[in-house]
Amino acid sequence: MRNQVSRFSFFPLVAALLLLCPVLAACGGSTANSNGQQTITVAYQQFGPPPYFEQQWWQNVQKQLAVSDPNVKLKLEPIIASEGDYYTKIDLMMRSASTAPDIVREDSFLIGSDASAGYLAPLDSYLNSWPEYKQQWFPSMQSITTSNGHNYGIMNGTDVRLVWYNKDIFQKAGLPTTWQPQSWGDILKAAQTIKAKVPGVVPVNLYSGIPMDEASSMQGFEMLLYGTKNPLYDYNTNKWIVSSPGIEDTLNFVKQVYNPANLLGPTSDISLSTTAGNTIAQQLLPQGKLAIDIDGSWLPSNWAAGGQAPWPAWQQTLGMAKMPTELGAAPTNVTLSGGWSYSISAHSQNKDAAFKVLQVANSQSLLGAYDVAAGQITPRKDIVTTPAYANVPGDAFFTSLVAFSQFRPAFPAYPKISVQIDQAMQSVMQGKSPAEAMAAYSQAVTSIVGASNTETMT
Repeated sequence: MRNQVSRFSFFPLVAALLLLCPVLAACGGSTANSNGQQTITVAYQQFGPPPYFEQQWWQNVQKQLAVSDPNVKLKLEPIIASEGDYYTKIDLMMRSASTAPDIVREDSFLIGSDASAGYLAPLDSYLNSWPEYKQQWFPSMQSITTSNGHNYGIMNGTDVRLVWYNKDIFQKAGLPTTWQPQSWGDILKAAQTIKAKVPGVVPVNLYSGIPMDEASSMQGFEMLLYGTKNPLYDYNTNKWIVSSPGIEDTLNFVKQVYNPANLLGPTSDISLSTTAGNTIAQQLLPQGKLAIDIDGSWLPSNWAAGGQAPWPAWQQTLGMAKMPTELGAAPTNVTLSGGWSYSISAHSQNKDAAFKVLQVANSQSLLGAYDVAAGQITPRKDIVTTPAYANVPGDAFFTSLVAFSQFRPAFPAYPKISVQIDQAMQSVMQGKSPAEAMAAYSQAVTSIVGASNTETMT
């Protein structure tokens, strides 16, 4: 299942260590016996009810290794935890050679901070000697695991963000049921039309505010900001942008959606709730109560048979559109990708064998089967046209967005800055002007990274 990204959720250190006791006792790096057999440990998150697609994938890798390289054995270390708790646990595990796994599942947006902390081994020499990686992984999927010029992971699945819309509501409002907005103005105009002509539905959802955490930052703020002329981070100057027309315009869009005098978005009991994502995906959309939703490619997993809100009619009811740039200027459309990768621990005693395991795991056949089963958008080009993948509803459209996908700055400061993004969004929802919210954001980010690491664009 595709999951919305979330941020660190740190426990007090003592509590975290207590939680880790069973895991740490079992985990550790590679081992080799007198017969030359090597055991490679693999740590990954396991959460929720079965089926556990990650576990199934690694079990298939074990079977393949038994044939292709019988001297390499895998020791699987599923960590049963929510995302935030998983981050805490692997952080503690990777601090010591005695507890660090050889291979670890990494959220792509934390690779920069974990690499800076010295937890991950750079994979450049390995990847440069593996032509398949350079040829088959989408360039954006190679970039997303790169930090400070070095690559630290191999993506095994990703996601994209887009604009979902309800064709039935559009028809009632007199709007086209085949719709591709060309600018932010088109989205707001459609929402205003729906508000006037189809009472009783929410015209548009844009995740915003502190409770929805990284969903607000990524699905909301950054999906807008990346469509302006001003970035979040300037890679030419290596500085964070703290004030710009793009930031102010982005916050102004948020204000228009959540203006209480002409509310276009969900009411605050929904929008400012930690469960807003579930309410949107499992109630408002299936019940025909939301017209436009700026959201992610993972939503259909809710509506599949056996999902949280089975909805067979979603393919006929919902349309999918690309998110436009602010004024429709090049590159015309915007999307952001997240997702998970696998990295090799800096403490691994047998990195060569660990990388061979990753090559087997990420072969076309094994990774393709995993991506289809887990509902992931594949990072490999040659999986896209396989029948099993091509026949998954929506995947052809979702995968077409990967070619121009962007991603969050993979720097240690980002999680803290993301909190300030959410705060700025919530401020305008609750009455502050975009200029006021941007000024507070500028001050907060400057205190996080230092004035020498920020700049203003005009």
